[in-house]
Amino acid sequence: MTARTRAAQRSQWEQQETRRRRVFIALWVLVGVAFVGTLVYLVYKQAQPISMPGVAIPIQGRNHIAVGEPHDPYNSDPPTSGPHYDTPAQGGFYDIAPVDEYLVHDLEHGYVNIYYNCGKYTSGTCDQLKQQVKDVMSAAGLSPIFGDLKLIAAPRPSMPQVIALTAWGRLDKLSTFNRQEILDFIRAFRDNGPEALP
Repeated sequence: MTARTRAAQRSQWEQQETRRRRVFIALWVLVGVAFVGTLVYLVYKQAQPISMPGVAIPIQGRNHIAVGEPHDPYNSDPPTSGPHYDTPAQGGFYDIAPVDEYLVHDLEHGYVNIYYNCGKYTSGTCDQLKQQVKDVMSAAGLSPIFGDLKLIAAPRPSMPQVIALTAWGRLDKLSTFNRQEILDFIRAFRDNGPEALP
């Protein structure tokens, strides 16, 4: 092999090696750009305000009152905070609603209350609405923190909406049954009362 041939082979080898290095560097640059881009996107998404279902209602306190004792009117319908009886209602589905003062106590303990209104329904379609509410309660399952239901569903024929959702200081009113919105509200606010104990 002549010196000229060796020099040509070395030159060819050096060119191939230079190309490999360039490809290797380009790949690492692409990986770096993708990594930085992902970080920037995640920081941007984290900085976006979280859309919480419903609206915030000013807290009216959480004083216990004797059964039947008068108090200032609640600042929302259904109520989301304020004076309430010493004993909460039991979790579950109701065909006849406990009075508000029992239900507000449940909110204090981190419950979500689901109010339904059959006023615009026939008896058959009202049964369907009740079943939908029961189904969504079942789908929500038990509180992941405390392992109990922490949900109450009760009729509220006085409200104009079909569904109203309450948590401590939070209210969402729905003109139609919306399973996903109800589940989102439950996930966002169950266990968030000031005395969120089982």
